[in-house]
Amino acid sequence: MTGTRSKDEKLVMWVYACIALRLAADQLLSPFLFSTLVRLFEFICVGGMFWCVLRIWMRGSGARYRGWPFFLFLLYALNCIGIMARGDFSGGLKTLVMDKLNGIDAVLAYTLPFVILSLPNRKYFRSILDVLFLSLLLTVPLWLVNITDLVRDEYLGEAIGVYLPFYGTVLLLFRRKLPRRWRLATYAVYFIYLLLMVLNARRNVIVSLVLYFGVAFIVGNLSLIRSNRNFLLGGIAVAFLLGGIAFASWESLSQSIFQRLLNRAKDDTRSQVELLFLVDMSSAPVRDWVIGRGMDGSYFQMVQDTEDNSITYDRKVIETGYLHMILKGGIVNVLLILLILVTAFFRGIKSNKTLLKGLACFLPIYLIDMYMANPVSYFSVRTVIFWLIVSVCFQYSRKTVR
Repeated sequence: MTGTRSKDEKLVMWVYACIALRLAADQLLSPFLFSTLVRLFEFICVGGMFWCVLRIWMRGSGARYRGWPFFLFLLYALNCIGIMARGDFSGGLKTLVMDKLNGIDAVLAYTLPFVILSLPNRKYFRSILDVLFLSLLLTVPLWLVNITDLVRDEYLGEAIGVYLPFYGTVLLLFRRKLPRRWRLATYAVYFIYLLLMVLNARRNVIVSLVLYFGVAFIVGNLSLIRSNRNFLLGGIAVAFLLGGIAFASWESLSQSIFQRLLNRAKDDTRSQVELLFLVDMSSAPVRDWVIGRGMDGSYFQMVQDTEDNSITYDRKVIETGYLHMILKGGIVNVLLILLILVTAFFRGIKSNKTLLKGLACFLPIYLIDMYMANPVSYFSVRTVIFWLIVSVCFQYSRKTVR
């Protein structure tokens, strides 16, 4: 994956590099630098991201969409502008800069989709894989810096690494295009993260990682599964072997790791929060259901700050992704995301490229993820993957896809 790269290709790669560095900056630099310097580095990354996108468009190399995809993206852009316009921008320059322009749940969250969509992702997809791999490797120093918090009762291990291991989902799907060492490193980071999530009993992340790996494995080996019965039998044998090991060690596992997972599986951590949201929204005007309450929209729930123990009664986040999208942009927001997802899925499935079909098969997992988490509502890794897949599926052309 080396060779001479065009100017446009380098700019696209720098956009994804800036995104990864912005996400990792706080965890990676905070132990060594003053917070002001960390924030400055974050702003440099964000500025670099937008500057590279601007340069791409100035060179006339930005992605272009027509017809139904263009109409969908135009509606979604208007929706995002409406969400941001109804944000609360009071509170002074510091609040504006730190919370609104640099926060992962504010302006960045609603501009990231169009940063990704504006890039010629299909054309330079192989080079993007290079950046995703290097971004995945950022997980290792993040784990080392925060090693004491990787497995704790507070479940901090889930966010350590800012979900960068999820880049491994795309890399595993295209693993045959990676050098052997890269494949091994991708497997290592991905499965270490899965192990950490098991130890931390993070149900939603475990389910997502397993589903993504299942799709990547099946699609990546589809031709072998179809033509080689021995490969299929070998896979079944490995599954039985792992099952036998688990059965033989059941007594010790059931008293430690499995017990914690079972206890967590029984915990109902969503119903009360969802009920409070629905109670609050039940007396809200119809407008709040249709177009939401804006970027800083909140609902009535007591929240205690872990740093100064202050208590507020307006919570701006809800863990259930669908409800979070309703809170910010209403049912219109949810319907637009679902329309984009379904359209991209069918365009990818109808293509004549197996790996493009594989990317499309990742999209239904987001239907599950949007209940368990907020995978398209933040400036985050899973949001990047979602819009990358959508853009590649919409930019697909039988004449130009390689």
